[in-house]
Amino acid sequence: MAPSFKFPTPASCKLKDNAVLCTSDRILALYNQATGKEQKRITQPVKTWFAAEAQNNGWAGGHFLPEVQSGHGAGCVLFVPPREINVSVNVTEKTLVLMADED
Repeated sequence: MAPSFKFPTPASCKLKDNAVLCTSDRILALYNQATGKEQKRITQPVKTWFAAEAQNNGWAGGHFLPEVQSGHGAGCVLFVPPREINVSVNVTEKTLVLMADED
């Protein structure tokens, strides 16, 4: 039985990560698993499918990158949506100061 690949989610990222790379191998494995096809390169239909799935899984967006030597698809950088942070509020006579709490 072939391995089952799970689509990455922003929740699986570390808090300090603003973006992560999903490699072409993983993108193709996810695409082939979902569609039953045997795609070997990152083509426009793969990009369209992956971008839609990324949005459905909560990513803020993505950007496909070419591999420097071959020019073929190297993968997609996925951007983590803004996260809620805790802040401390300190009001002085004339200035409002907001400080992010360190976790």
